Amino acid sequence: MILNRKVLDPAIRKRLAVGALLVSALLIFLTAVSYMRESTIVVKPKIGLMTTLPLSWAEGNLTAALDPNIKPSATYERLAQRYEIDLVDNLDGLKPGSPKVLILAQVRALAPAELVQLDNWVRRGGRLLVFADPALAWESSYPLGDKRRPLFTSLLSPLFLHWGIELVLPMDNTKATETRKIGKLSVRMPTPGAWQKRPNSEAALCSITPDYILADCKLGKGRAILVADADMLDETQWQATGVRALMGDDDFGNMDWALSLIERLRLGESHRDIVGESG
Repeated sequence: MILNRKVLDPAIRKRLAVGALLVSALLIFLTAVSYMRESTIVVKPKIGLMTTLPLSWAEGNLTAALDPNIKPSATYERLAQRYEIDLVDNLDGLKPGSPKVLILAQVRALAPAELVQLDNWVRRGGRLLVFADPALAWESSYPLGDKRRPLFTSLLSPLFLHWGIELVLPMDNTKATETRKIGKLSVRMPTPGAWQKRPNSEAALCSITPDYILADCKLGKGRAILVADADMLDETQWQATGVRALMGDDDFGNMDWALSLIERLRLGESHRDIVGESG
């Protein structure tokens, strides 16, 4: 049946026209909302992570590791809130700018060729953050000697020596766990190490903080920040419980400090400022 426009009541024609306008306005509004949602999607910066620490996986048997309900560590989740994390098994894909920041946290032993590759990547403009522990206190369900257990001590000494520094374990430290004041943050560290200049080294590539916990190295076009502790990444060292956890607070500023170091590398903040804030 075809409606004759001439026989329609003017009031009906008016209502139909208004309805058509409303439908058109609604479609335009929904399109705009959809566009705004798409345009406000935040693209997270990408970082690389190479580690023997159980950050992105669960320690235990294969069943536990494959359990979809098992969450990664709170440390990994905190990093993932801000960054897209690329888990790195080898250094073959390293090239300037991808990823802009690479984190090595108590990594496996690297072959000489890999150490050269890593050094070249930094010198070409790479940004490197290293958590190296001379005496890891991280609890593990695997026995000593098990290859799945996080490394007890850092095996990156050849690289550190090449940069004119070395990682040592202070023998005069009687405290099993220390709380370091870094800027406004209190950072909890079990058995932290210390950076020191390599004896008779002519290289002046790295500045060391007064408390020896951090080394900041200018290497060619790139930069490496080295932390003499990896246990600080263990969620048991910083995560709050009870009321403080419900309030969204941490007991210690470990993750805030780690995130600030990543951002300083990513954004290229002052080399001098980071050395002067600790001690």
